[in-house]
Amino acid sequence: MSQGTGDAGVIGRILGGRYRLVTYIGAGRFTRVYLAYDLSLSRRVAVKLLSEDVLPEQLTPDGALASRFLAAAEEAAAIAHPRLTAVYDWGESDIGLYTVCEYLAGGSLLGMLRGGHLLSASQTLMVGLDVARALEHLHSQETIHRDVRPSNILFDSRGRARLADLGTSWVLTSSETGGALMARSVFSAIDAVRYASPEQSQGLAPDHKSDVYSLVLVLTEALSGRVPFESDDPEYTQMAKMSRHLDLAGQYGRLGRVLESAGRPDRDERPTAQNLARGLLAAAEAMPRPAPLPLAKAGLEIPSTDETAAVGRPEGLAEVIDSPRQGRKAIRRLLVALVTLALLGGAGIGVYALWESQYGTDTQPVPNLAEVGEADLSDLVSEFGWVLERLERRQDGTEVGQVLSQDPLPGTGLEEGETVTVWVSLGPELVVIPGNLVGIAVEDAVDVLSAVGLSVGEITEQHSEEVVEGAIIKVDELFPDVEPGGSVDLLVSLGPTLRTVPDVAENSSLATAEEMLQEIRLGVLVWEVPSNLVEEGRVVRVEPSPGTAVPADSVVTLVVSSGPEQVRVPLLASLGVDDATAILAEVGLCIASIDGPPESEILATNPLAGEDVGFGTCIVLITRPDEDAEEAQE
Repeated sequence: MSQGTGDAGVIGRILGGRYRLVTYIGAGRFTRVYLAYDLSLSRRVAVKLLSEDVLPEQLTPDGALASRFLAAAEEAAAIAHPRLTAVYDWGESDIGLYTVCEYLAGGSLLGMLRGGHLLSASQTLMVGLDVARALEHLHSQETIHRDVRPSNILFDSRGRARLADLGTSWVLTSSETGGALMARSVFSAIDAVRYASPEQSQGLAPDHKSDVYSLVLVLTEALSGRVPFESDDPEYTQMAKMSRHLDLAGQYGRLGRVLESAGRPDRDERPTAQNLARGLLAAAEAMPRPAPLPLAKAGLEIPSTDETAAVGRPEGLAEVIDSPRQGRKAIRRLLVALVTLALLGGAGIGVYALWESQYGTDTQPVPNLAEVGEADLSDLVSEFGWVLERLERRQDGTEVGQVLSQDPLPGTGLEEGETVTVWVSLGPELVVIPGNLVGIAVEDAVDVLSAVGLSVGEITEQHSEEVVEGAIIKVDELFPDVEPGGSVDLLVSLGPTLRTVPDVAENSSLATAEEMLQEIRLGVLVWEVPSNLVEEGRVVRVEPSPGTAVPADSVVTLVVSSGPEQVRVPLLASLGVDDATAILAEVGLCIASIDGPPESEILATNPLAGEDVGFGTCIVLITRPDEDAEEAQE
C-alpha cells in the first residue's frame, strides 16, 4: 500500500517520549506501520498505530476499546519465543493507540508473493516449520493466534520466519468492534475469509486446530501462488472449505501429503501444531537444502538528525554507537575497563595489555555452546555479531533442545559476520511403529507395541465391512514413527454396520426377495408353509419383520407358500344337504353340486370321504334317488 497523505503529519512525531516515527512501511487491516527509532535504546523498531482516523466515531480510542487493545498488547509481550515477533512496548498517544515491535528487515511473506516470488518446496517447508513452532508455543500457553496470513509472517535478515500480530487484531475484529471497523478496513470481504478455517466460516469459535488450517492455506499459496478454495464469492469459499478436502494432486512429495493431512475440513482430524512440525521435519529428510529466500532489500536507514542523539551518552562513545549491538558492546567494554582499572589501580602497561587482549579486536573466542540453553543461543551469538546456523537432529540419550555439537569448536576466535553452526537435539531417535498391527486384536497389539517400548493410546471404534469386530483397522497416526515411550492411537473395528431387513412385499417372487437380501449382505433361509391366500412359490412373510436391524451376514427367513392347505373330506353319508353344507364350511370346503334330489339324504360324496383335497375345494353330494321317480321309470 502506498503512503497516505495523512502520514506527512505523523512522520517525525515522538510517541511515549521515546519512539520517533521515521517513515511509513505499510498497512495492516486496521493499523498503519511505521519504522521508528527508539531514542532510549538507540535501535530501530516497528510501530503499529491505530490512528483516530481509522476508528468510527462510536469507537474513539479510549474507554473499553483502549483497555482491550492495550491489554492484548501486554499479553502478547509476555509470550516470548524465537519464532514470534517480539512486542516491546504499547501505549496511547494523541494520534492513536500503538504497539512497538521488533523491526524485521527481511520483509513479509506477503511481500514475496506480491513480488512474484513463489517458494520452492524446501523453502516452504522451512517457513512452515518456523511458524508451526511459533504456533506450538502459543498453543502451549493456551493462546490462539486467529489470524495466520502471509502479511503476519515476517523474516529477519537471515531469512528465519517470525509470526507477528498476536492478540491486537483479534480485539479489533471481535463482536464488540468488528462490525463497525470492518467497514473501514482496507480488506475486502474475500480477504476476511481467505485464510479462515471451516469452523470459522460456520461462525464457530476457532481453536488451535484453526491456526493449523490457516497455516496450511498460507503454505499452499506460497507453493502454488493460489489460496485453496478461493473464489470471487466469499460464500462459495466458505462452503468449499466446509465440504472439500485439500487435494494437491500428488504434488510436492511428502510435503504435499503432510499439508493434505493437516488441511482436513473436520478439525478433529487435523494434527496439532506440534505434530505438524514433526511431519514437516520428517518430510525434510527427503528434500534438498533450500535456497536463500528472496528477502526484502536492505533495511531502511534511520535519517541522521539531532533527535536520534541519546542524552547523556559518555564522551568518547558517540563514534562507536552506530547500531544497538555496537552500542551494547562499547558500553560493556567501557564498564569492564573501568572495573579493571579500579581493581588494578595504576598498573599502566599491564592494564593496557589486558584491555587490548580482551577488547582491542573484533575477534572473540567461541564459548562452549553445550553449556548454553537453547533459548539463549541467538542472544549470545548476536552479541558478537556472528551468524547462527541452527541445525537439528535426533540422537539417543539426549533431551530436546540440548546442544549436541558446534562448529567451530569452543575457544576458536571468530570475527563479526562469521557463522557459528550448532546441532541441537530433537530428542531421542523416533521409534518406528510396527507394521503388523492391522488385522490383529487390540490385546495382541498391546504385546507387539510393548516389545518396542510403546503403548496403546486412544482407541477409536468404527464399523468396517472388511475387518472383523475387535480387530485393528489402521494405526491412527499421521506419521510412521513416534517418540520413545509414546503411545499409538488405534482405529478398531466394530464389524460391519447393522443391516435393516428390507420391506419384502407379500406375494413377491422368491427370486426377487432373495436378491434384495443378498444385496445388503444378508443370508437367506427358505421355509415353505401351506397358504390358502398366497400363490405357491410366493413370499408369505419375512422373519424378522421388515425394519428390524440385524448384523451383517445374519440369516433372514423367507416364509414361502407351498400351495393351499390340504383338507380331508368329512363323512357326510346319511346327512341332509343343509347339515352337510355346514360341516363342509367348517373345514374350508364347499358344495359343487348335488347329484340327486336335494331333499334326500346323502349317500356319498365325490371326492369320497377321507380323501385329502385343497382348501376351498367344492364337493359333489350324491343323494338317495326319489322312490316315486324310480317307480315311474319302472
